[in-house]
Amino acid sequence: MRVLVVGAGPAGSLTATLLARGGHTVVLIDRSTFPRDKACGDVIGPLALSVLEQVGVRLPGDAHRIGSMWLGFEGDEMLMPARPGLGHRGYGLTIRRKDFDDILYRMAISEGAESRVGVVGAVERRGSRLRAHLDGVDEEFDVVVGADGANSAVARAMGMVDLDRVLLGFALRRHVSGSTLTDRVDLLLEGREMVTPGYGWVFDQGSDQLNLGIGVGVGAQRARAKGARELLDRYEQDLVDRNIITTVGTHQEMGGWLKMGLVGTRVAAEGVYLVGDAAGLVNPLQGEGIAAALTSASLCATVIDRWGANGDVAYRRAIDQHFRKFLTTGYTIQRVALEHPKATRVAMQSLVRLGRRSERLASGWGIFWNDLTAYSGRQPGARAARLALGLGQGVTNLTPARPSWRD
Repeated sequence: MRVLVVGAGPAGSLTATLLARGGHTVVLIDRSTFPRDKACGDVIGPLALSVLEQVGVRLPGDAHRIGSMWLGFEGDEMLMPARPGLGHRGYGLTIRRKDFDDILYRMAISEGAESRVGVVGAVERRGSRLRAHLDGVDEEFDVVVGADGANSAVARAMGMVDLDRVLLGFALRRHVSGSTLTDRVDLLLEGREMVTPGYGWVFDQGSDQLNLGIGVGVGAQRARAKGARELLDRYEQDLVDRNIITTVGTHQEMGGWLKMGLVGTRVAAEGVYLVGDAAGLVNPLQGEGIAAALTSASLCATVIDRWGANGDVAYRRAIDQHFRKFLTTGYTIQRVALEHPKATRVAMQSLVRLGRRSERLASGWGIFWNDLTAYSGRQPGARAARLALGLGQGVTNLTPARPSWRD
């Protein structure tokens, strides 16, 4: 089977890796040459680490561990304790996306995926095949995988996204020379030109380097992200004034859009599958999407290997069973916060104040915030782990039996 994977981020590279291991002909195309950077908090969380371990990916041994974090809002703060759980460790790792994505990209190439640099234009169904326009040349494929992010050209070309319904976020981060007392996040509500729910973060990357950033929810209105840089400036200055961080200088600033909560996106249609950010598989509470990207890649590769272009229903069911309940809850919370900022402020204040007095509440919020609950309500990471068990033997061995969501 000939498969086109559009986008070589974590979701695209892992999908390409698994399909190439299974003997399929895979073309992996990205508009950028690797290594390339991406706006991100640069944290690989516990569930993502579980999937990577099964795939056989080893991250740098000197990567900084992130465990318990402080959560603050308007002067109050609580500690969100991190503990090992079923299917995951009690910590994540910080590694720059430039390095992390390159590791997965090189893995896909080493497994036999054909690497190309270019832009994908139109994608359309032609009989039993899909025709994609790659840098001025039309080529035919059996299956196309859209792993091209929140602004997915594949999703738009195939009419798989409703731009009026999607829940967007905008993230802006800086790599800063300096040090911090602790890894932390702070809930934020407003800047001078914006009133929207969001949060700021500062994560230690080791070697006197920090990742400092903010993420804001904007619904379907991109204009609501105006003022994000001013909000980040104020957040950084506040951390300096409170002696939480010391800074020497900013190396690089980068922003990017997020599509969150799965809403407004059809994840499969006519032999075209969406994974990761392109499918809206991003946590609406805090913008984390790497674990979901890797898990959706495993699901997608399994479906393609078994059903080819005819697995639309199977893939949609798999995504629904694994993600929808969790992401719909996060989507609802985000929508309420967007529409009722005053009530959101009261709720944030109550959460943090109660969390200061109740370790159980603080721990519970930390579990939900950090995706340590299973998306499907089952054992955390269990499905992803099962899917990865047979990676060394090819995609057809990823699960011991056909899944219950088969059409």
